[in-house]
Amino acid sequence: MQKNNKTKTKENLFISTQQDAQQAQMLMPGQEQLQFKVEDQFKCPIYLANKPEWVNKLNKASDPIIERVRKNWKKKIKDPKDPTKQMPNSLHSELLWQYPEFKEIANLILQQSWNILHWQGYNLTGKIPMLTELWVQEFPEEGGFHDIHEHGNNHISGFYFLKCNEKTSHPVFHDPRPGKKMTDLQMREPNKLNYGSGQVHYKVNPGQFIFFNSYMPHAYIHHKGKDKFRFIHFNMQATIDPSKSTSV
Repeated sequence: MQKNNKTKTKENLFISTQQDAQQAQMLMPGQEQLQFKVEDQFKCPIYLANKPEWVNKLNKASDPIIERVRKNWKKKIKDPKDPTKQMPNSLHSELLWQYPEFKEIANLILQQSWNILHWQGYNLTGKIPMLTELWVQEFPEEGGFHDIHEHGNNHISGFYFLKCNEKTSHPVFHDPRPGKKMTDLQMREPNKLNYGSGQVHYKVNPGQFIFFNSYMPHAYIHHKGKDKFRFIHFNMQATIDPSKSTSV
């Protein structure tokens, strides 16, 4: 008598094991595929522009400023009473708006930052643009970097690049949504941008602007080149216009 072995003929609509799920780099089979209309909501725009004609004059204007910062750090390192024993990962200048050479770029940053907030739909009635920070920053040698951070109490932040090439550091932007990090998954192709990507790298050139909302987490990768990496960093806030405010 032949034994009747029942075989599973039911279509497997689900990936049954964790191992199968990891190996199955494919769409799940099924009887029907819905035709989705995808809507991109809660976008995080990053604005790019080029102004190469300012590179030479702003490098020239920032050279003595950065050199002064470098000398001050070397002096601190040599001081036996000072606990500082090595150069920082990044050299930061004082605020640049005190120098007339940076007035033009400061005015452009204010104008463009204000326009970005307007394009994004914000109600700017009773507000004025205020440049809260404007400094030049340089990674002086191989190994410089900047950890991930945001710029709280500001609305628009950005960079203008003065010295950089394909071997120097570059900015990396991270997904600002905290809820995504709680249940994130590994990407199939980490170097390919997709809806699930958690970060994006921007290779930059001298004379390039990057503007972004200040809540965007960002960092700078380790500087591996021998050439100096220099850029201007800025923050803008839409603040209450004191001439329009009313006292109680």
